[in-house]
Amino acid sequence: MSTRFASDQPSGPSNHVNNVAIVGATGRIGTHILRALLATNLHRITALTRPSSAPLPADVTRKEIDYAVPSSLVSALTGQDFLIISLSATASRDAQTKLIAAAAEAGVKWIMPSEYGTDVAARPDVGEDILLGPGMLAARKQIIDAGMNFVGLACGPWYEYSLSEGSRSFGFELKERRVTFYDRGETRITTSSWPLCGEAVAKLLSLPVLPEGAADERPTLSRWRNQSLRIGSFFISQREMFDSVLRVTGTKEADWEAQYEDVGERYERAMKGVREGNMALFGVMLYARVMRGDGASDLEDGKANAVLGLGEENLDEMTRVAVEMAKGKLQDK
Repeated sequence: MSTRFASDQPSGPSNHVNNVAIVGATGRIGTHILRALLATNLHRITALTRPSSAPLPADVTRKEIDYAVPSSLVSALTGQDFLIISLSATASRDAQTKLIAAAAEAGVKWIMPSEYGTDVAARPDVGEDILLGPGMLAARKQIIDAGMNFVGLACGPWYEYSLSEGSRSFGFELKERRVTFYDRGETRITTSSWPLCGEAVAKLLSLPVLPEGAADERPTLSRWRNQSLRIGSFFISQREMFDSVLRVTGTKEADWEAQYEDVGERYERAMKGVREGNMALFGVMLYARVMRGDGASDLEDGKANAVLGLGEENLDEMTRVAVEMAKGKLQDK
């Protein structure tokens, strides 16, 4: 898209995102993105799914795809303005590459690639250290080279999910009342809840694509063209998480078993295991790296919460969600 203003465009094209396609609409973050988009009532939404996928809301169009049949991807993406890709950890390694190629052939203009973490362009060193960055940057390049635009969602670790997942992530075993602090547990990182991620995407796609003219100072989708959209729920340390857990559970610090681990040593140990083929240590490696204390997951500079009008969140409410998830009651919802 070469025009700077909507008034420069030839008559006909809409200055809004009307048709949105989602891959992973029933997944962890995809569920929340879909819910938030539906709440705006601004878009025609299509979910690209496998035949065995979970049920979808009645007002979402389902299109079944087969990654081994590129024409099925192109057909499903024809007429779409924006593609959101949220792939599961079990997806084939070339799934996103195939989706981007199909989107280009289908005429899609915008893609949100499957990133959802740190700002890989701002911190390529972190991307290298967690082994995910090169693939993310390659996907961005593929999108640009194909003449499309991307917006990456940089949200840091998902708060309620990471808090509920046990010692491998934020270090908390909530049911067992055990916590492992990385170093002294005082490194602050940007984290985001799933609902905030969904709200951010919905707010973004509700914006005009371009300013109407030079005097139009409203935020637009094009403001984040080929960049990361930085958001965050809480800029928080493990110690502050622990304080919230104590409030929510009505427990005292003496009720918990605490241990401390050098975060650098934790990262090196986990990375060694990953390189030897023990992928169970991948999450340990990833979280240890982003919580090392060198700003790897500090997204506060340039955070777009205020620009998008994102709502304020209550820390203890989201901690309570994590506690319930750890009990198995919320099933990642």
